[in-house]
Order: sequence, then structure tokens, then C-alpha cells
Amino acid sequence: MATVTRALRGVSVAPLLMLTTVWVLLMGEVTVGNIVAGLLVAFFVQLVFPLPSVTLGVHFRPIAFVILSVRFLWDMATASIQVAWLAVRPGPVVHGVVVDLRLRSDNDLFQTITAEMVALVPGTVVIDLDGERRILTLHLLDVTTRQQAEAIRHRVLAQEARVLRAFDPDPDAVLNPRRRREVTGG
Repeated sequence: MATVTRALRGVSVAPLLMLTTVWVLLMGEVTVGNIVAGLLVAFFVQLVFPLPSVTLGVHFRPIAFVILSVRFLWDMATASIQVAWLAVRPGPVVHGVVVDLRLRSDNDLFQTITAEMVALVPGTVVIDLDGERRILTLHLLDVTTRQQAEAIRHRVLAQEARVLRAFDPDPDAVLNPRRRREVTGG
């Protein structure tokens, strides 16, 4: 009985419904038979291939999320205009530069969110994210001076700070160097 209870704990309603929906879509028509078969297949899949429970450690802050979203949309719009101008303007060919920068968070989820948001802004391409060393490697378009590269570095770190303020349970522990030393004991 304990084995059956433990196996049934791995079955969740949301994945059951999603897998059933995929099954019905694959069958091509909505019938009672397809829905029942989809439920059985979804139930079987969850029993045979149980997923481990995942703890994200995310604390959602709506106001910080709105700030993150608005700034991200602004960055995308202005970068799109800048890249479009670089494509049509007369003059020399635009070159880029590859830079490494160290992120402050050691959380893989927040590093990935930051990297994806940076990659979606035109003019920047994420080449690599080394989560263990917290190094984000970027290719930056139309950067010719150290000051320009430094300005983009500050923009990326500000984006990471907005991500942390929107989702991290304790963003000050990561963003404030004094708090970081206190928390890590260094």
C-alpha cells in the first residue's frame, strides 16, 4: 500500500491535463475515446517516469516585475532602432567586440533569465554562460571603445539587478557587497 501511495504522489493534475491535451491534439480530433486514452497514457507516463519535485526559490514581487518588464521593453525598442540605423546608414562596416562580465548571482535560474533577456535585446548576443564561475560572455555590436563596453556592462548588471529584485527571495544579500560578505561568511 505504501508503494502505491508513493507512486500516486508523482501524479499531478496539471501535467496530467497537459499530456492529455497533447495526446488529443496528436490524434487529430476530440472524442471521448481520445480523451480517455489520453488520460490513461498521461497517468501511465507520470507513474513510470516521475519527475522530481523542484524548488525554485523564487519570491515574485509584482512592482519590481513591472519595472523589469517596462525597462526590458524599452531596451528592446531603443536597441531595435539603433541596430536598424546601423543596417541602413552610410559609412564604414560596423564591428563588434566580445566581452566577459561577472554576474553577481550564483543562482542558475536568475543567471539564465538575465542571459536570455540580454540576448533578446538587439545588438547583443550571448556566447556563453558559465554558471559556476558566474561569467557571461557577450558579443556586442558597434562597440569601439572601452567606455562603450563599460556602459553596456553596467546595463547588463542593472538588468541582473532588476531580475533579482523581481524574483530573488533576498536580493539585497546578492546586490549589496556588505550583505554578501555577511551571508557567505567572507
